[in-house]
Amino acid sequence: MSRPMARPRTRDLFRAGALLALIALTAACGMVPPEPHTTQAKEIFWLYNVVLVMGAIVFVGVEGFIVYSIVRYRRRDDRLPTQVHGNNVVELVWTAIPTVIVLILFVLSTFTLNSISAHSDPGVTIEVEGKQWAWVFHYLDEDADPTNDVVVSGGGLNPPVMAVPVGEPVLLRLISRDVIHSFYVPAFLVKKDVIPTGDRPPNELEFTVSEAGTYRGQCAEFCGVAHADMRFSVQAMSRAEYDAWFAAIQSGGTPLPSVPAGGEVLELSATANAFDTHALEATAGQAFTIDLTNNDTFDHNVVITDATGSRFRGDPFSGPGTRSYTVSALPAGEYTFICEIHPVAAMTGTLTVK
Repeated sequence: MSRPMARPRTRDLFRAGALLALIALTAACGMVPPEPHTTQAKEIFWLYNVVLVMGAIVFVGVEGFIVYSIVRYRRRDDRLPTQVHGNNVVELVWTAIPTVIVLILFVLSTFTLNSISAHSDPGVTIEVEGKQWAWVFHYLDEDADPTNDVVVSGGGLNPPVMAVPVGEPVLLRLISRDVIHSFYVPAFLVKKDVIPTGDRPPNELEFTVSEAGTYRGQCAEFCGVAHADMRFSVQAMSRAEYDAWFAAIQSGGTPLPSVPAGGEVLELSATANAFDTHALEATAGQAFTIDLTNNDTFDHNVVITDATGSRFRGDPFSGPGTRSYTVSALPAGEYTFICEIHPVAAMTGTLTVK
């Protein structure tokens, strides 16, 4: 009776193993972190993948033995298989393997944590204040004159933009005036809590952005009813562009970084409660400008939304006149642009980002 059962049992084991491998591969692909964009994030990315590979090996090993046991020892009659009440070698092996894995991860994590926590001579130091429900970025300089400090703030439909130079260490000092918040940029692969400190020193976070671009961030610690509105972005640019932006701010210029080189300018006009076009296009991952010309004597503006909510809100203004709105980089997809003052069909359109 044993030989006729050999082939079905082998086929069952093969099918179960293939299914198990497919499940592990699918789960692993869904857990791969985003591409790192800071020097510190690259170290975290490497460590994360080491942990992911080790976890996958453990998963396949444990689940593989379970599937093997189910198929190999499934019941066919009333006889019990040989009962093993103890095996010192097996017990030693399954104790030693997890211990070695944990020790390896402990050592690698310690080295990585020490490396990303080390501070150098920062090119820019920013005091980041999280509060219900907005962010304030205070650029600290070496003089004792607070009147010429650069301060960028915002929240809700107008998330602030933190400008930083590429290739230079940026030091953040994180403070809170009310509850616990958390500074998190997914592309940086690290988050740090923003805690009411009192007399204690604030948490600090240092990073060096490796390439120019706009990176979206958010509060990652639930902090109240408007927690979802605590969004921001980090715009990394060359030192020359950063210095020009900083000088413009000090002289009373716009509090948002200018559109980077290659940024597009989209033309849109409003006349008699109607936009002149209902279709706009922009490039994914790149900031752009919408020049809205208001030919009416009453207020119009531009709001960009998607299924998750508002992604940009321009301040309303009365015409005749033109207002330039700087929009942070958006991922590829379709968005709706609308005048929130007059949400009618004639003042609604589709923004395609690709």
